[in-house]
Amino acid sequence: MGAEILAVKRLRKSFGAVRACQDLSFTVQRGVIHALIGPNGAGKTTVANLLSGELRPDGGHIIFAGADITTLKTYQRARIGLARSFQITQVFEELSVAENMALAILANEGGNFRFWHDALCSPVVLERLPLALERVDLVAQQKMAAKHLSHGERRQLEVGMALAGRPTLLILDEPMAGQGPGGTRELSRIIKDLKNEVSILLVEHDMQVVFSLADHITVLVNGACIADGPPEAIRQDAAVQAAYLGRQ
Repeated sequence: MGAEILAVKRLRKSFGAVRACQDLSFTVQRGVIHALIGPNGAGKTTVANLLSGELRPDGGHIIFAGADITTLKTYQRARIGLARSFQITQVFEELSVAENMALAILANEGGNFRFWHDALCSPVVLERLPLALERVDLVAQQKMAAKHLSHGERRQLEVGMALAGRPTLLILDEPMAGQGPGGTRELSRIIKDLKNEVSILLVEHDMQVVFSLADHITVLVNGACIADGPPEAIRQDAAVQAAYLGRQ
């Protein structure tokens, strides 16, 4: 843990009359798992979209690793170390697990994706693929087409592809959505292990997962921050209990 890797300053975003993000400010420290929670409609995915560049804010600033990235495009943010997985899994269905991972590796390395050449034979892929598969526990499934993976394994593959870019901050948007108990436990274990190599912003609704993994929590309600602090302080916060936790 140490200096902040991300600072959100008075971020604003509206969709017509709906204020999805209201003067939101928070920081994420290096080497931590920072959770962003809130009830449905709180604005969590909007914030993830703003941070990753999928949406442009109406106002405010996003500071990443000391640089203002508010106006950068998504691919520019990825190049400087900010990666994201999505609430709906996005992989290449017809390709194998290894081929999906290989394409992610080549994209990060500036690969030219030459036709008629096997991506799996690229020197950089041969070097990095084994560890990339191992870190998300997909070595045994590497030859399987992505469409045949379980829901949990698809989530693991998407996280692995995001990690192929060697990010310094990984945004995970609802990684436990649709998971059964076994998938939740496995992905939680993987996320916990990743803490040693990448800072993580975890956007999640599963409170058991959040309180088992997070070092710090920011709570959103109607696009605004109502609480920010360590898990135990959030658990005891009366405003959080009234707005969210009390419903569980």
